[in-house]
Amino acid sequence: MAKLRKMLTHPRKNESGQGVLAMVLILLMLGAIILTPLLVFMSTGLKAGGVYESKMQEFYAADAGVEDAIWNITGGLNISVSHPLSYTLDEKVNDRDVNVTIQNKGGGIYKIISTATSDTWGNATIECYVLNIAGFNFFDNAITSNGDVTIQPNNNITGNVTANGTVNYNEGDINGTINEGATIIWPSALQLSTWYSDDVNKSAPYSEDHIDIATDPIIGPLYRNGTLEIYNGGSAGKNATLNGTVYVTDDLTIGTTKEGHNFTLNLNNQTIYCESDITVGGGCTISGSGCIIAVGDVDFGPNIAAGSENDFVFIMSVEGEVFLHPNGNFYGAIAGEADVRLQPGYSLTLTAVGEGDVNFPTEGMGMMKVLSYTIK
Repeated sequence: MAKLRKMLTHPRKNESGQGVLAMVLILLMLGAIILTPLLVFMSTGLKAGGVYESKMQEFYAADAGVEDAIWNITGGLNISVSHPLSYTLDEKVNDRDVNVTIQNKGGGIYKIISTATSDTWGNATIECYVLNIAGFNFFDNAITSNGDVTIQPNNNITGNVTANGTVNYNEGDINGTINEGATIIWPSALQLSTWYSDDVNKSAPYSEDHIDIATDPIIGPLYRNGTLEIYNGGSAGKNATLNGTVYVTDDLTIGTTKEGHNFTLNLNNQTIYCESDITVGGGCTISGSGCIIAVGDVDFGPNIAAGSENDFVFIMSVEGEVFLHPNGNFYGAIAGEADVRLQPGYSLTLTAVGEGDVNFPTEGMGMMKVLSYTIK
């Protein structure tokens, strides 16, 4: 190597051209060794990049089909459970034909399959499950039931009563329109649970199984994984105020403890949501506007006052019944999936909902949530 270096840097007499030639030959040899695999590598990279770009174009096209399906669902397109909808987008996306199928799985869940195809490059498919939380209309009726309504004598109902089943009542007890056999768009527990779970921090659940409003008068937002009891362990006449959504996974009782004292719970435009049953005792007076919603039954004890002429209280059973015991005084609206039952001496008045008064997915307030998104 030293000899070669010496020849290149110190050519002998009449041998200067030989050194340059040797250097050129060496460079050519090195170039031939390096250049061929480099060109092969570049060619392979360009091909791989082309394939990758093509697949991305297919996935983007298929995703456009998913977005179109979601737009159709939120736009109110009627897709029955028994008849899926299949269609092709009017225009190609990234030079791909996009075929979309929407299946209504019930309970607000839809399955979307979107496939983008090309004669040259192949195809890509996206399977997506979405939950549609549409707006629901329960605030035009004093009572709405997906089953039957039973109103015992000596009640005073001001507002419409609508039922999928029958309405049993005494003449003169209802000051409003009675609608029987009505078709009612009813929310599923999954829809409402999803709606309200976004308001609380499930990763930091409330640790106690009770709240004594005498020491904790400000309640929420909170998530309780288990049962919860709200009561007044102090002197009578205390007040408690909701400061956010209260989400409970098991039975919830409010003002039912015999040793407890009377108190007022201000809903403060917030919502109590329970995945099981809610029982409200006569020791509690409900003030302010807001919602009390249970997946199971809602049981209001005797002599409960809820709301006022300027407030709107909405109580609802998603999968059970609403049972109101005698001599209550209620302002707002009631909805029960199975049945709604009122015992004698009840006064129920439908009041108007002010803007922002309640946290509930009414018409124009729905949302779409993606449950799963799989590229195939």
